[in-house]
Amino acid sequence: MTVKAQVGINKPNPTEMLDVNGNMKFSNILYLENPGVYLGSSSNSYLIVKDNGSQVIKRYVPETSDYSAINTVNYTFTGVNFTGLTNYDTGIPSSNYYLTIGGYIIRGGGNSSNVSISGSNVNIPLYSARAFIQGGTWRLKFLPNHNRTFTVPDSQNPKNVDIKLNIIVYRRDMLTTVNPVINYNMNANVAGTGTSPQPDKL
Repeated sequence: MTVKAQVGINKPNPTEMLDVNGNMKFSNILYLENPGVYLGSSSNSYLIVKDNGSQVIKRYVPETSDYSAINTVNYTFTGVNFTGLTNYDTGIPSSNYYLTIGGYIIRGGGNSSNVSISGSNVNIPLYSARAFIQGGTWRLKFLPNHNRTFTVPDSQNPKNVDIKLNIIVYRRDMLTTVNPVINYNMNANVAGTGTSPQPDKL
């Protein structure tokens, strides 16, 4: 004989097999075996995250939280030296976040489109855009390569360069997996063959 019933804790009319209204405390380990996919309303579902500082499991609600899992920040650097941006400290701690450059725009001073790079175009790439860690914070670099410099026409005023960077910032404690670098030898082919190793998690 099979008996089916709902159990309610502080719920006189439970609607699920276990329906709890209140706080729960787990003093040891919580196992979720085959939790499945929630198909209900998104307004009733939440992401559970661990606070790395207090080691407490918390409910993450994007609408009311003072942070988000993925953030975008648009930096506009004006009056940049013609040699470029070599080491800008964002102040974003590398212990809590990952940071990538999602896109960029180079403009002449005063939002002019008249900006170029001095020197030969033989050596590539013409410039580098990179995010790196130094002193515990994320830094930004954007500069011409091979001793090149940015140039603008003599008639342009102001005679400087503006660099706009779109930055994507990911919270470390909300990423399940960070995949290693994938190396694949193209053997001079112009198209991949689909045999390169795939990321562990997508």
